[in-house]
Parts: sequence; structure tokens; C-alpha cells
Amino acid sequence: MKKHLRVFAIVVSILAIGCGTASAYDKNTQSVLLDMDGVPRMVTTDKTTVGELMADLAENVETEYIVTNADESDVLVDDMELTLTSVTEKTVSTTKTVPYETVERTNNNLKSGESRVVQEGVNGTATVINKEIYHGTELVETVFVEEKVVTEPVDKIVEVGPENVINGYTYSKAINVKATAYTPYDAGCTGVTATGMKAGRGVVAVDPKVIPLGSKVYVPGYGVAIAADTGGAIKGGRLDVCVDSVSEAYSWGVRNVTVYVLE
Repeated sequence: MKKHLRVFAIVVSILAIGCGTASAYDKNTQSVLLDMDGVPRMVTTDKTTVGELMADLAENVETEYIVTNADESDVLVDDMELTLTSVTEKTVSTTKTVPYETVERTNNNLKSGESRVVQEGVNGTATVINKEIYHGTELVETVFVEEKVVTEPVDKIVEVGPENVINGYTYSKAINVKATAYTPYDAGCTGVTATGMKAGRGVVAVDPKVIPLGSKVYVPGYGVAIAADTGGAIKGGRLDVCVDSVSEAYSWGVRNVTVYVLE
């Protein structure tokens, strides 16, 4: 593990560490050359390991350094060279865009699928503060500190027509069917529906497995009706609209339409 130190940016060329008045000729001391970001500095110490030397040195210096060519457990020898790289921090502030959000609001006065912008969006701005960590001149890490909003974004507001609306009617389900027509007077008809209602315009025959009896439906080209009748041929995606005359039934013919089950 590399030892982190705090070292003065300017140091004297020869420094006696941890040995009081000991001189460079003391047999219990070693001279060690420190290469500090490429600038050589000589120190004399009575410590025995790199870690002990650096711990002593850290008490006298302020700039943080790391030892790049030795471990703290390494034993010091006379004329040993240690390479130190400074560790510095720099606070950097940048500006970023804060994108606006789009908010949709239902407007029942619009048709389904229609929309209109009632307020344009405006991006905001924020200041991002990061801490950059350098080893020497090399950037080795960027740490996020905080983000401050300078200008709040303004939402874009869009009004939209209500969903699942057809001709002003709100529906819960849309079903594609083949639609035919019948009259209350057709052969086999009694004028009374399967639910007991009087047959006539505004009544449709359905397959109850597809559209439950009693449902209110909207049939394009016909209008709003009640699913109140059934028929032997009305199975699956089939539907029979009741009309008042044979001519209307012939005019209707056979149509592929989307039936809307209303809420």
C-alpha cells in the first residue's frame, strides 16, 4: 500500500528528521534522496522504514504526496531514492442544462387525438461542482460535490382531447364487427327483444359473449343503441342493428364497422 504524505511545496535541500542534532556522519542515520515531482531533495533520518520516514516528514509538510516506487514496509538504506508525486485537488464548476418537462392536461373541448400547446417549455440551468484529484499533472479521479439549480425550468403545457371518446361519447372498448340490419317485422321476429324490450331503432342484436346484454353502444352511421337482442346468426364479431323499415335494412346492407361500448 502506497503511503500518502503531506509535504511543503518548498523544502530545504538537506533536512535532518527525527534525530535531533544528529549529523549526516552519524552511523545511525541514512541519507535519502526524495524526488518530489521531479525536484530532488536530500533528507537525513534515523528511521528504519519508508513508512516511519514519511510519517515524520508528514508532520513538517503540507502538500500531500504519494510514494510511487516503494512500500511503507521497505527498509531504508543509505543513498536510497524515493519518488514522490504530489496529490492535489481542484474544485471545478460547470454549467449544465436542466431540461423542461412536458405536462399534458385533458381538455374536453378538444376532440380525441387533438392537442394544442398552451405554454412553451423553457430549459433551466444548473451549476455542477466537482472535485478533481491530480497525481502530479495527471487527473486520476473526479468526485461529484453538489449541483445547484440557477434557473428553474418552465414546463411545456399541452392540452389534449380526452382519450377513448367518439363523437362526444366516452367508451371503454372498441370492437370491429360485421354489421347487418333487421326490422321488428322480419320473419321469426315478434317485435320484442330477447331482454323484453320493444324492438325498434336504438336496439341492436349482439353475441352476449362479446358484448353483454344491456350495454350501451355507439355504432358509426347508426348512433347510440342498447344491446338488447340476440339472433341465431349473430355470433362472435357480428351485430344486427334494428331499423324501422325494410328499405332502411336494404340501405344499410352489410358493413364492417367499429362498435364502441360506452361507459
